[in-house]
Amino acid sequence: MKITNNLTFFVAFLLLTSCHTSHRYCGSPSDRMIVALSWYQNAAEMNALYHQGFNIATERLDEHLAAGGFDKPAAVVVDIDETMLDNSPFETRIVKGTAAPGSWETWTDEANAKALPGALEFALYAESRGVEIFYITNRDDRDRTATLMNLKREGFPFATEKYLLTRSDTAFSTGSTSSKMARRARVSETHEILLLIGDNLNDFSEAFEDRSNNYGKDAVEKRKSEFGRKFIILPNPIYGAWEKPLIDNNKHLDEYGKTKLMKSKLK
Repeated sequence: MKITNNLTFFVAFLLLTSCHTSHRYCGSPSDRMIVALSWYQNAAEMNALYHQGFNIATERLDEHLAAGGFDKPAAVVVDIDETMLDNSPFETRIVKGTAAPGSWETWTDEANAKALPGALEFALYAESRGVEIFYITNRDDRDRTATLMNLKREGFPFATEKYLLTRSDTAFSTGSTSSKMARRARVSETHEILLLIGDNLNDFSEAFEDRSNNYGKDAVEKRKSEFGRKFIILPNPIYGAWEKPLIDNNKHLDEYGKTKLMKSKLK
């Protein structure tokens, strides 16, 4: 028994020291997500921030409607993932190692994502005020049927083909694109967009797509007056475009490389 214990200790020591000396990443590739995901699922502050965002959206919607002055039907544009629907259970599968290749499609096909705090209440209120809701998402076209089913299950209004714009559904361009500019323009052709709600700056304007300058903070500063007025931003520390400049937009980095770069940019 003593020999076995010594051997176990020796193997563990070799693994730890090899990680330290070779600078390899020895944890799970998803370890960096654990704290963010734990906060998102369990912190009361997360719920408070979502309620705060949708409460502000409700107030601004009333103000815009009272002011009037638009000739086209009023609309609100919303993102779906981590804005209206909670996909954190899918991220949990990644952290726990139960997510197989193609698991995102498996998750969306289940159509079981739950409404986020305040999201459904706001959507129903907008409907009651005669305001239409357009869902602009970067989910793929193959996800359309399941996404509409999911929205309907959660009770969201306007969960029809007309109001869902997926990744390839663009007004002035063809092919799959993560930019939402053309899809917003498409809605603007027929509707007056009063509010845009999302968890990513790209949900609001193409002005935020380039984050090469100060991580996009300068672009935010230039349009700061629109946040809380036309742009309603919601919290998502799990993933997003904010990560890309932190790893120098390098998709090929391993987890050690990503962690090293992120640490180097801490102040």
